[in-house]
Amino acid sequence: MTATLRREALFWVAIGIGALPLALLLARLGFAISVREPVVQVPMVILIAIAEEVVFRGGLQDFLARLGRRPMQLRFLGLSFPNLVTSAAFGATHLLAHSPAHALAVVPVSLLLGLARERSGGLLLPVALHAEFNLALYVASAMTL
Repeated sequence: MTATLRREALFWVAIGIGALPLALLLARLGFAISVREPVVQVPMVILIAIAEEVVFRGGLQDFLARLGRRPMQLRFLGLSFPNLVTSAAFGATHLLAHSPAHALAVVPVSLLLGLARERSGGLLLPVALHAEFNLALYVASAMTL
């Protein structure tokens, strides 16, 4: 394994390890999710992660990246324009079921998932990270009850 590949792998492992502490913080800040029926809800948070990643990272972000026009190639603070637009759309769709604060809180996570999509070249890493974060938030929410 090359040094670059090793650093890349360690970066994503660190992100994965950080999911539970971040979820605990968010749950304590009032972003806890409902914890009523684990048998139904745990599979749902995983399925939601898969669906959202297919639609947002695999659909919208990939579509924007393939446009290839100059604005799509711009970067801001190391983040691609397709990732920024996709993350804004991701946050906006959360307004359909959540408060503006909650919708805003998902944007940094979305930016990270978009970065995972770009750097890995596939959907497996962003799906895994998204599912892990959703599960961590579920566990953290149960712990803060």
